[in-house]
Amino acid sequence: SSKIAWATRWDNYLHTFDPRIHWFSLVNSIVIVLFLTGMVAMILLRALHKDISRYNQIEAQEDVQEDFGWKLVHGDIFRTPANVMLLSVLLGNGTQLFCMTTVTLSGYVSARIYKMFGGDAWKKNVFLTAFLFPT
Repeated sequence: SSKIAWATRWDNYLHTFDPRIHWFSLVNSIVIVLFLTGMVAMILLRALHKDISRYNQIEAQEDVQEDFGWKLVHGDIFRTPANVMLLSVLLGNGTQLFCMTTVTLSGYVSARIYKMFGGDAWKKNVFLTAFLFPT
């Protein structure tokens, strides 16, 4: 038996009274993502710079005709895939899911902001959120 009522058992965990903890976590995550993105960008730029300098050296020499670096994957990138129908169906469904997730999140943000400012006409808010921008 416990003195805490069943309906309020999670209140201590769900209601945070010190929001600085959440801001620190968000800033920490953003800094880590930016740092890792910068590292990947530096590696890609270094590889591309090296390939471009090789291409420029080969253009100066007319007797060498080797393909290396990014030119090796040129044939694989620009060829038609084996199953075009499956690829197009999967891409279409993925795009639809992405767009619907975006619309749903847009509606949630709209409803939260409207409620925060004390709005009463929630049906009009839902209608305008769904149809104003796409129209």
